[in-house]
Amino acid sequence: MKLDIATLGDHGDRVVMVHGSLNDGHAAFSAQLALAERFRLTIVNRRGYGGNPPISRVNPDVDAGDIVELLQDGAHLVGTSMGGVISARAAALAPDRVRSLTLIEPPAFPNAAAHPVVAAASLAMQQHWARASDADAPTFLDGFAAALRMPLQLPSPLPPGLVAATVNLKTETPWATYIPLAQIALARFPKLIVSGQCSPVFEAICDTLANALNAQREIFPGSTHAVQRIGKPFNDVLERFWSTAVPALG
Repeated sequence: MKLDIATLGDHGDRVVMVHGSLNDGHAAFSAQLALAERFRLTIVNRRGYGGNPPISRVNPDVDAGDIVELLQDGAHLVGTSMGGVISARAAALAPDRVRSLTLIEPPAFPNAAAHPVVAAASLAMQQHWARASDADAPTFLDGFAAALRMPLQLPSPLPPGLVAATVNLKTETPWATYIPLAQIALARFPKLIVSGQCSPVFEAICDTLANALNAQREIFPGSTHAVQRIGKPFNDVLERFWSTAVPALG
């Protein structure tokens, strides 16, 4: 399938950016557009988002296969939220095409299930999905955020794009979305795990991933779940991290 993507920049390393569940690529990474002055950005709209046709169910493995194709002969890979899980799965499928991997608060609940706060959130999400799958979008999103112990300020009324994204979210099973740690730990590309301290659940997940992957760990206190939206402070860390990357293929 040919995805709806945006490409920006005409020189520098290639970067593939993968959005999460509640935004399309442009909304998720608008604060990174300035990086196109020095890098070639591919901002992805996953299946069911942006200009792509609707889907009946989100499939992270299918999405990961799409991302592998976009890596071409090598790129830095950045994934936020569910896009982080998808990016990690893509990196495990094609580690030789990944120059570096950045994961921003990925919902890798099974990988951190030993943490009580993560186990409690997983159970709360399953209960919420069971009782609220037919709820309207604002009600469902409020319960979703409560399960994650994460602040979420929703506009009223919700924009159509967010309503459509909520339909996709209802088809996900975030409590079961794992990251293939063993394959990624063996890969030679550098790893960066980012969080914003907006939720103890995601802090526990990110700490677990960073330890398991021997990854660089960055925390931006006071930011939202979508840490990249703070712009320059995040971008500066990202550029420094990219400078440690493995050489491109060829």
